[in-house]
Order: sequence, then structure tokens, then C-alpha cells
Amino acid sequence: MVTGVSSISTTKRVIKLHCLFLMLCLLFMLSHLHAQVLRVAIPDEDYPPYYYVLDDNLTGFSVETLQSIASELELTLEFQRLPWSRVVNHVETGKADVIPVFYKTPARMQRFEFSDESYLIDPIVLLCANPCPLQFDGTLASLGSEPVATVRHFSYGSVLDEMRFPRVDLVESDHMLFRMLLGKRVKLVMASAHTITHSSLLQQSAAEVLMLQPALDFVEVYFAFGKQQGLPAAQRRQFNQALAKFKRGERYQQLLAKYQLQSR
Repeated sequence: MVTGVSSISTTKRVIKLHCLFLMLCLLFMLSHLHAQVLRVAIPDEDYPPYYYVLDDNLTGFSVETLQSIASELELTLEFQRLPWSRVVNHVETGKADVIPVFYKTPARMQRFEFSDESYLIDPIVLLCANPCPLQFDGTLASLGSEPVATVRHFSYGSVLDEMRFPRVDLVESDHMLFRMLLGKRVKLVMASAHTITHSSLLQQSAAEVLMLQPALDFVEVYFAFGKQQGLPAAQRRQFNQALAKFKRGERYQQLLAKYQLQSR
């Protein structure tokens, strides 16, 4: 009788251990599957040439760059399109893994980890309604008291962010800013030269605006990860290695040419 009780007890322990083993295997598989997905937070307002919808597909220089890196690392990209403030919050709190277009500033470096390398240089320029009455010499001081319209809560790089000049944060996107300029509601806006040259709205009204030269600054574009809740260090190292390899390859040069982003 004792032997029978002992046998039943042993069988129960074996079943429990087997169930525990299966549960651990399931947890491992789920964590492995999660690790194979890179969650990319992108604003819901298109921002060509970096990211925009074409023929119902999300594309752009940053999107194709990420797709090349994901292919190298055997990752699946999961895009989250959100208002800009939520993009930043989602990556900072771990609800998403990466912001694909981010300027590095001292304030942001306190909250985010940046890719080891930038992957593009962004000229920041002034765009003036034509005819433009300003005598611009490359300095903000030459603008006098004329206010510069900018996107609300948007960074233009650490140099321009910290510079004192008549700046008015008006709207939530470059597209809205360009509409205000074409509507003569503002005379002067600050923007990326890349976004200006790739704006379909401005292409249709090219004679109505004038891009002032030289550029105010040249800002490096990075990928950014959450500092507290972001990808583990090992995965960021793999991402950085894949980015460095991509930039040395032919595909990178092909994308620069495709989106007309070569240095001028």
C-alpha cells in the first residue's frame, strides 16, 4: 500500500515537472518571437522623403533603410503611426522600440539612446514667400525682427534650438506650415531642405516660394531608442553593426540616389 501511494506521488511530480517544462518552453518561444519584431514609431503625418504612404504602402528613405537593417538581422518591422508627442512617449516608455528620424540634442540624450552613427545630414534652411523682401546673408541676425514660423515642439538641431531669434511655433507639421506660407499667412518658415524639395505641395507652387541660401545648419539624423525601457544593449549593438554595414554597402548609395539625397 505504501508503494502504491509513493508511485502516485512520483507520477504527480513528473506531471508537474512536465507541465512546468512546457510552460517555460512556451514563455521562451513567446519572448523569442517578440525579440524578432522591431516596433517602429512613426508620426501619422507623412514626412517625405523619410516616410510617407505611396500606393497604400509605407515607404521612404528611413523606411527602406530600416527594412535593409531588419533583413540583415532577420527582424520583422511593426510600424506604429501616432501623433508626434505619442511617438516620443511610446519609445521612451518601451511601447515601441525606435524612432527613425531624430536629431541628437543634449536634452534628448538624457532620455534616449542614439544609434552610434547618423545615417543622413539634414540641411536646415529658411523658406520665404515670393517675392521675398529680406536681405539674407546666412545669419538669423540679418532677418531683423521678422518672425520665423516653425513646427510646434519640433527640434531643428541643438545649435538652432538654443539660439535666440524671433521664432513662432504655430502648427503640428511641415505640411501645415507650408500651407500657411503659400496662403501668405506667414512670410518665413524654417524647415529641412530635404522635406522642402520633396513636398508635393511646394512642387506645385514652386514659383511662390524661395529657399534662402546658405543653410542655417547641417544636422545629423539618427535612430533613437528609449534609454530606460528600450532595446537591450546587445540588440542595440547588433542594430548599430547592421547600420554601419549598410552604410558601407551599395544599397545605401542606391537609396541616396533614389531619393536625391546625395551631398550637393
